[in-house]
This record gives sequence, structure tokens and C-alpha cells, in this order.
Amino acid sequence: MASTSITFPSDGHQLAGDLYLPDDITTPVPAVVMAAGFGGVKEMLMPPYAAALNKAGIAVLAYDYASFGSSEGEPRQHMDLDAQQRSYRHALDYLTARGDIDTSLLGVFGTSMSGGHALALAASDTRVSSAVVLVPFTGLDTSTLDPGLLDMFEDAARRQAAGEQPAMIASTGKPGDIAAMTSDGAWEWMERMTADAPTFRNEVTLASLWNLANYHPTGNLGAITCPVHAVLTTDDAITPASAARLALSQIERLEIVEIPQTHFELFTDHLQETIDLASRWFAHDLHATS
Repeated sequence: MASTSITFPSDGHQLAGDLYLPDDITTPVPAVVMAAGFGGVKEMLMPPYAAALNKAGIAVLAYDYASFGSSEGEPRQHMDLDAQQRSYRHALDYLTARGDIDTSLLGVFGTSMSGGHALALAASDTRVSSAVVLVPFTGLDTSTLDPGLLDMFEDAARRQAAGEQPAMIASTGKPGDIAAMTSDGAWEWMERMTADAPTFRNEVTLASLWNLANYHPTGNLGAITCPVHAVLTTDDAITPASAARLALSQIERLEIVEIPQTHFELFTDHLQETIDLASRWFAHDLHATS
């Protein structure tokens, strides 16, 4: 499967993307935008989904957020989640300017953190005809956190905003490590998914966690008019299924599949199942004919 390297503007930065087009395009085709979850890059996880969608006659744009991977942006490894959400919209802008894309048949795909971005875009952009989200982030329950941690995150954000060198934390670690994610097979998944992702760095700014604590992408999901399909995992400690079900209940045209698994093990033990589901859902909603 071949892809073309492209760039598109978002909030003053050039973001790097991989555009996957189906073979032998003769008329404009549907397209799906996708980006990584927490701290990830476009070479992680997304290529097999893109391959399946291409076989279904659907183009895919996978891209890196600002400050990550091959995209511009400083400081590196800093997660501005509102800007990440806006970049999904700017990726759609790029696609709609192309002559080989059917602008009436656009979808959004996200996993974990990017699932929250995809849902927020579907609620605010009528160009979205279908949304598929896997274990989506629907907001952090800060009541479960030590108040001292929140104070530390806020202080790191304040210092970074004042121009100090960003404090960093590992994005993924083993249980007992100091890292943003240590449960649900996070370390094993990272080792597997980063084998072909040379731009991945296992760290984010500590200020990113303050942004995470204050990011609420699902407050307006009742405004979504397109079909939404979600895969949740019943034993998920990172994006709990109960919280996701509550947030998703605002959506009128909703389909949920629940799998008895943990967050990252969904993508090791059930990867092909989720690829098949995403491909089938998008092919139906976007009227793919290949």
C-alpha cells in the first residue's frame, strides 16, 4: 500500500500527513480523516485501517498533530488538545480542496484521545457523514486524582506559558513507573506499535496533563446528525466504558459494540475485528462501491 506525503496548514503550522488513495481512481471517492491517540504519531496503528478502507474504495488522510512526529510546532511533544481538535477540521479543509475527493462523503476516525476529537468535530461540522471511534476519550474524572497532582500539572503549565523549559513526563510506562499511562497493557502496546514509527518519542510535556484535565470534547454530542459507531472495552481503566456510554447517549444515530477487553489490548487481541468493523461501517455510511 502506497501513500503520498502531504502537508496542510493548521493554526499557523504545517502539519505532515500521509494520504492513502484507492487504486485506479476514475471519479471522486469518499475520504476519512484520522490521527493518533495520546502522544502518538501517524505511523502508529493507522496504516492497517487505511489499507482496509482503501480496499473499500475510501481515501484516508492520517496526519501528525502540531509538535509531534513530522509536523511543525514548538515546544515539541506538547499536547494542545483544543488545537488538535481544530486540526481535524483543517484536515477536512485540505480534503475538500482536492478534486479527487467526494466532499459530500467525508468521515472521521479516532482512537482514545483522537476519538474525542473526532466526536467533537462530528458535533460541530456538518461535512462529517460518518464517525467511527474506538475507546474514545470523553473527559477525565479529576475527582479520582490526588489534588497535589493537579496542582503540579497546573504549575507546569504556568511555568511553560511563562517561557520556562517544559517539564516532561513519559507518556507510557510499565506498572509502577512514573508515566501518564501505565495500565491496560500500555507498555507492551507501545513497544509493538512504535516498531515502524521512527518519529515517536515516549514523552509529553507535563503541561499536557493539565490540558488533558481540562479538555471536555463531548459536551455537545446531541448536535451530531451523522451515524456514529463506537467500540468500547468493558475492562477499560483509561477510557472507562461507563463514562463513554453516558457521553455517547446524547447521540441519536448511535451503534455501540462492546468487547470484554482492556484499553490497549483491544488493539493487540482484537485488531482485525476492529479493522473489519470500521471498514464495514464507513463503507455503508459513505456509500463506497469498491
